[in-house]
Amino acid sequence: MSKDIRRYLVFLELLKEADGLVTSEQIEAGLKKEGLNFSTSSLNRDYQFLVSIGFKIHNVKTKGYQLDIENTEEFSFLTNLFKRIAFSNLLNKSISLENDNHKYLSLDETSLVKNFQYFDNILEAIKNRKEISFQHNSFYHTDRNSPKSHIVKPHLLKEYQNRWYVVGETQEGFRVFGLDRINGLQVLNNKPFKNKTEEANEILYHTVGLNFSDYEPLRIVLCFHASQKPYLESLKLHRSQEELTDGLEGYYTIKLFVSYNFELKQQILKYGSLVEVLEPEFVRADIKKELENALKLY
Repeated sequence: MSKDIRRYLVFLELLKEADGLVTSEQIEAGLKKEGLNFSTSSLNRDYQFLVSIGFKIHNVKTKGYQLDIENTEEFSFLTNLFKRIAFSNLLNKSISLENDNHKYLSLDETSLVKNFQYFDNILEAIKNRKEISFQHNSFYHTDRNSPKSHIVKPHLLKEYQNRWYVVGETQEGFRVFGLDRINGLQVLNNKPFKNKTEEANEILYHTVGLNFSDYEPLRIVLCFHASQKPYLESLKLHRSQEELTDGLEGYYTIKLFVSYNFELKQQILKYGSLVEVLEPEFVRADIKKELENALKLY
């Protein structure tokens, strides 16, 4: 695992958990606890790098460091990225040191690692504002006998449920395409188009998963059996998830601010009798109807 990445993660975790300033002595203790070396020069390099990529960290001379997490727009994304890199490095190390180390790993076979060679090409196309063309196999249009060709202005690469997707513009508007279902990718040498990454992110901001919805974002309240609380707190349904402290005793009640769509509906249904939709009424009625239809099969 890269020592630089590990130092960044220790530094950021200390800043995130601190109520006030974090001193260099506390950082040194945290690094040594992880078996990492400390020096004033390396701490200064770490600080300068983290600030350069967007972390709002205030360096109060001779006193310590403080993180302005509310104004660090991409805090969750950047720290998550560091953790991904660190884990990837750890996997690489575990395999390269001993050839039989893979025997002690159990990987999820439902996680698709397919067409990852397209990832870099699409990322470069987004950066250079170049259109891409490809053939795409749709899971929804089962009546098609062959893949459909698309020309897309790519704006965003998004991960969801262990799969990667490209979000881009077609003649029909914004669309989402799974990389695992793309073939024959080509980057076109067209005139650069207007970047709409921010708009693509905005559209998906209030969305669970990837399905665009005709519903405007609204408050949805879900009441779970208390046994589900630790799972829902560790893996939230959506970034907007908040606990309602005035909920029923013995239950875990949350509110979401999202657009109701098929993927949120699936998430609710998978909890079965362990969840009840409290509001809004149309979502409650839709889930009830789906459960009644399912019961008819038995």
